[in-house]
Amino acid sequence: MSETQTSQTVQPVRREVVVDCDPQRAFDLFTADMTSWWPKQHHIGSTPIAEIVIEPHPGGRWYTRHEDGTETNTGFVVLYDPPGPDQPGRFSVTWQVGADWTYQPDLVTTIDVRFIEEEPGRTRVALEHRDLENFGEHAEQMKNVFEADDAWTGTLANYVAAVSPA
Repeated sequence: MSETQTSQTVQPVRREVVVDCDPQRAFDLFTADMTSWWPKQHHIGSTPIAEIVIEPHPGGRWYTRHEDGTETNTGFVVLYDPPGPDQPGRFSVTWQVGADWTYQPDLVTTIDVRFIEEEPGRTRVALEHRDLENFGEHAEQMKNVFEADDAWTGTLANYVAAVSPA
């Protein structure tokens, strides 16, 4: 089977954190300031990260600009819905990086993030990385990669630290 086909569903990877800020700030930091918290070693370019860009609209690009001026794609924005009065925020992007850690335009997995106010000044950020079966024969391997402590768990720990610097 190719990396874009499999016959079985693979359970999504889910992670949640609670941050000490309102949903709008949590959403803005996640989407507009990813460079401040994304692990510097997590990139597919040939030089270090200069900036991570999420274009704030459906169809917008999610990409990394590197120190040498090159850009590498990660995916595209599917849903960009900031929090509103009595409405949690939600953000969805595609992850189109294959098991070989290169951009794969025909591979689509989805990262969905919700920003839910628990109480004034506290927001639960719930992340789900799904459609992992689209990795085909590499699906279970990639699920294990994303479940590792240095993947989504560590990445969200960096995010929490960026929200509440010591």
